Amino acid sequence: MIGVLKMVAQAVGLNPLKIYQFLSGASLNAAARDQGLEEMIALLRKVVPDLSTQYTADFDAGDFDRYWEIKLRGVHAFQVQLAIDAMAKVQRSSIIIADIGDSAGTHAAYIKNIVKPGQLRRFISVNLDPVAVNKIKDRDGDAVLCRAEELNHQEVRPDLYLSFETLEHMTDPLRFLHDLSSKGSAEYAAITVPYRRDSRFGGDLIRQPLSSMPQNLTAERVHIFELNPEDWQHLVRLAGWRTVETRIYRQYPMHSPLRIMAPLWRKLDFEGFLGLILERDTTLSDRYRDW
Repeated sequence: MIGVLKMVAQAVGLNPLKIYQFLSGASLNAAARDQGLEEMIALLRKVVPDLSTQYTADFDAGDFDRYWEIKLRGVHAFQVQLAIDAMAKVQRSSIIIADIGDSAGTHAAYIKNIVKPGQLRRFISVNLDPVAVNKIKDRDGDAVLCRAEELNHQEVRPDLYLSFETLEHMTDPLRFLHDLSSKGSAEYAAITVPYRRDSRFGGDLIRQPLSSMPQNLTAERVHIFELNPEDWQHLVRLAGWRTVETRIYRQYPMHSPLRIMAPLWRKLDFEGFLGLILERDTTLSDRYRDW
C-alpha cells in the first residue's frame, strides 16, 4: 500500500506525506465514530482546546492540524475513559492519582474538569524531563521531577496509578511495575502502550543506522520494548498485578472501507493502543525470590 501511495502522490504532484496525513486523519475520525469516542473527544476539546504543546518537540502547524491534533484527540479520549473506569474501581470517595510519564498536565486538566466535585483529592504528575515538569507547574499543576523507576513511594501515596505510553520507553518496565505493587500504595493502575500483534525489542528509531540517528537520544523518543497484548499481560502478572480489563483502541475503523488503512498504520506507526486496568495481586511476584 505504501508503494501505491507514492505512485498516487507522483501522479497528482503532491507530497506523499500530505496524502498520508489526509488519509490518516480520515481514518482516525472514522475510528472515533466506530469506537464510540466522539462524545468524549468533544468534551475533552472543550477542556483543553489547544494540544500543540502536548510534547516537548515542536510541530509544523499544517502537519499538526492535518494529523497530530486528530491523532491525539482519539488517543486521549481512549485513555481518559480508561482512567475514569479505573477510578470507579477504587473504593474511596476522594482519591489521589499519580500520572507517571505525564508530559504536559493535559490528562490532569481533563480529569479535574469532568469528574464529580470532591471525587479527586490530588492529581500528581511524574516525569524525568524538567521541561515537562516546568510546563505542568506553569499551568498550576502538581508535578514531581524524577525517573519513574525512582519514584519515592513514601512521599507519593496515590490510590490509582496512570501510565500512558510510558512503559515502552522504560529500560526496565518489569521492575518498575513491581516497585509499584510492592512499595506503592495504590491497589489499581491503568496503563496504555502501543498495540502490536508481535513482540519486539526496540522501536523504529534504534533500528536505524547510527548515522541516521540524532546525536542525543532521550527516553521520550526511544522505545525499548514493544510487546504484544499477551506478553504485556504476562509481564504485569509477574510484576504483581492482575489484569481486570483489556481494551484495544484502533486508529482505523473496523466497519468502514477505511479499514484498508490497517496495514499502513501497522507499517508507519501502530495499529492502535492497548489499554489495561490492573489490580494489585502479588501471588506470582511473591514467589519470585530474586527481585
